Amino acid sequence: MDVQPVTDLNAPVGADEFSALMENVGPWLPDVPEAPVGLAVSGGGDSLALAWLAKRWRRHVLAFVVDHALRPESGAEALLTVERLEALGLQARVLTLAPFPKGRLQERARDARFAALEEACVEAGCLDLLVAHHLHDQDETVWMRQHAGSGWRGLAGMEATSLRGRVRIVRPCLTLHPERLRATLRAAGLMWIEDPSNQNRRFERVRWRQDLFPTQREEAREWQVAAQSYRHSEDEILAALLAENAVWHSTGWVHLKPAGICENTLSALIRLVSGRPYRPSRGQVLALAQQGHGTLAGVIMRPAGRFGEGVMLVREERAVQRPVVAETGALWDRRWRCDADGLPTDCLIGALGDGALKMDTRRLGLPLGALRTLPALWQNGQIIGLPDVLKEAGAVPFLWAGGVPATGENGATG
Repeated sequence: MDVQPVTDLNAPVGADEFSALMENVGPWLPDVPEAPVGLAVSGGGDSLALAWLAKRWRRHVLAFVVDHALRPESGAEALLTVERLEALGLQARVLTLAPFPKGRLQERARDARFAALEEACVEAGCLDLLVAHHLHDQDETVWMRQHAGSGWRGLAGMEATSLRGRVRIVRPCLTLHPERLRATLRAAGLMWIEDPSNQNRRFERVRWRQDLFPTQREEAREWQVAAQSYRHSEDEILAALLAENAVWHSTGWVHLKPAGICENTLSALIRLVSGRPYRPSRGQVLALAQQGHGTLAGVIMRPAGRFGEGVMLVREERAVQRPVVAETGALWDRRWRCDADGLPTDCLIGALGDGALKMDTRRLGLPLGALRTLPALWQNGQIIGLPDVLKEAGAVPFLWAGGVPATGENGATG
């Protein structure tokens, strides 16, 4: 459905306009209690306006208020936001984050926030999570990426819909000016909280937000529209190349035929095999393609050997995550999620490693490097469970959970 632009910045966002925006980022599950739409609410004007609009659009919406616990007053502010949401008729829950390491504060806070939101959504049955990124957020993202020397993929900015782990992130307000969201709240007689960190010039995004001129924002939008169009056409070409030349194996590795070896395919497949949210740099990928073998971003590329012409891409053993506590739903190495119930309390999930030496890789039909980097269940230094993808005795259900599409981007920024 076409959404007609509204140029009056004092005009609230109407119910019909918002419904049209939501239709453009669908499809949606039926509006039933078992499948609420998740909503990330900080308490600020943008997310509170989204909450107000979402509740008028759909009955079953569940709001999550993240308390980063970085300021003494943040807990009280989270509870105040929950009260305001409940006054709107919205169910709301507070998610209080555990302390995280110092340094790169906004990046670490964003990662911790989305990890908590994903877990909460899965627990509540939410397949979709609404976030309130708006037009100015998109402008700032594009300028930040341009300043960092990003290519056209970066300049395409945030997507209106993207996958993050087990949840679809939906940004319905990317075309809306933030002042219109404030106007929506004022028209409804609603108050919001201003986070002081949004004025702290220690953070790069805040500096861009405060310093960009209107003409620069218009320039960013021109770049973004052109880059998105180019990215979509390139993704079609990439999808065709991968379909013709790449074989993805359920044990987490890829065989790529000679005709498919190029910058775009390698960049996408390295990201897929490693489970990392971002592609490696263009220069590094080009150097790897020219050399024909090597290690990049936690992935080893080597000749495919007995598997055919071309190369294989497998996870680098030295780069895999250390063992984690074995429990239902545990994510290991950003790639594998344990789906087993009733696990012993003293078990760990870690790489199979030397446990692979006793196994017949030829019979299993996979490279030794891929076998060594599969997850296994460990207890007191002994393997007590192998991943079910090996179809061996004592199998433990592990699901591939990289959450990284081969084409397109996550749109994880924000």
